[in-house]
Amino acid sequence: MKELKVLCFSPMGSTQRVAEAIVKGLGVDSVRWIDLTLPQNRESQIEFEADDLVLMAYPVYAGRIVRVPRYYLKGLIGNGARVITLVTYGNRAYDDALLELTHLVKKAGFEQIAAAAFSCEHSFGINLGTGRPDQNDLSIAQGFGEQIRSKVLCLSGEQVISEKVFHPHKSLADIPGEYPFKTQFRHDFGGPLVPETSSACIQCGLCANNCPVEAIDAFNSKETDKNRCITCFRCIRRCPVSAREISLLDFVEHAEWLSLTYQTPKQAELFM
Repeated sequence: MKELKVLCFSPMGSTQRVAEAIVKGLGVDSVRWIDLTLPQNRESQIEFEADDLVLMAYPVYAGRIVRVPRYYLKGLIGNGARVITLVTYGNRAYDDALLELTHLVKKAGFEQIAAAAFSCEHSFGINLGTGRPDQNDLSIAQGFGEQIRSKVLCLSGEQVISEKVFHPHKSLADIPGEYPFKTQFRHDFGGPLVPETSSACIQCGLCANNCPVEAIDAFNSKETDKNRCITCFRCIRRCPVSAREISLLDFVEHAEWLSLTYQTPKQAELFM
């Protein structure tokens, strides 16, 4: 197979881990990673070729594809390149996200050949999906990559014989979701969901340097642009002195409710 191109947005790192397992299973000789988490990697668009193989891996925020890679994807030119779509979510549900991504790649001119949804640890850090993706998840992801490889080789006219038993999958036509897609949080929070900075802040600049949307002032880490912030929690997780948090009461109560309601582990869902 030709070089695999991976477009990945992974503020917490879990989406990337699942994507890496799929890539391992694909067994390609050359992989070009495009980390869309970094703003500088979103400055130019890409035009693909018909014989390209692409993996797009994005997290789900409130049942939708996070807006940063969603907007970036609208400027891509697929030219019939084959694409694998992957979404990860915090063990509640991925709602319309995978269907939305399906619509986006088709509109951009890609040919979708496979899709997957994996449960990962919730970005809120509320003991939901803790430890996910685990080794079983990564094993399933790698096996899915191997299964896709067999399909791609068959499409290329190569005969593939495999005795391996893969994780069961559904048809791409069975991807769940409703259209029109919902456009806002189901929970009506009583204020902007933006991290606050306490007096413990040492102005190290790590949060600003790691913000995927450059919402944090590089010269004053206590200033966060609420219109840019996507509430990805990357700054909260990366802060070395735990100086950032969201203390909004509505959010705290909602997070507790999520933690209590969605403890049953969700399993990977595969489509081909």
